[in-house]
Amino acid sequence: MVLKNLKMTFKRATSGVEVTRLYPEKIMDLPDAERGVHVLEIRKCIGCGACARICPNDCIKLVAYSRGNPVKNKKLQYPQIDYGRCMFCGLCVDDCPASCLTMSKQFEISGWNREDIIYEPEDIAVGLYSDQELAELAEEARKAEEEKKRKAAEAAKAKKEKAAKAADEGDKGSGEKAAKKKAE
Repeated sequence: MVLKNLKMTFKRATSGVEVTRLYPEKIMDLPDAERGVHVLEIRKCIGCGACARICPNDCIKLVAYSRGNPVKNKKLQYPQIDYGRCMFCGLCVDDCPASCLTMSKQFEISGWNREDIIYEPEDIAVGLYSDQELAELAEEARKAEEEKKRKAAEAAKAKKEKAAKAADEGDKGSGEKAAKKKAE
């Protein structure tokens, strides 16, 4: 029995079959379905919070991040992920309505403190806006907000006028009915 085991060990050692991998130098090819660090496409994110609501470990929360799109994401809130709690289940990616949250093949996450493995939006975001683009988006968001307020004011004014007109017609109508009742 001992000789059989020694024979197998000697055969493996001399055959050139790689038993162990030299990890940092040689990284194996990862499958397409590998779930690693999240990637946030900041230009697509609408800040709905679906990823935070579906997370079973409550490791995602929305935080303020000023370098996002104020037209699509009015609150400017984006996901922050605590990889100390994340189990890489992928539910957040599946539930994202804008398909802006995906998982990369990067799997090396380390840090000296717990705060080092909490990734802020700027750590996972791709497709960041330049300063000029941010200024243009802010101006566009401001104009859209002014237009929305103007339309709301017009709608309120029209509603008020319609109510006043209905009240005037209601007074006339009730007077005619009262006159008919007296005539009878």
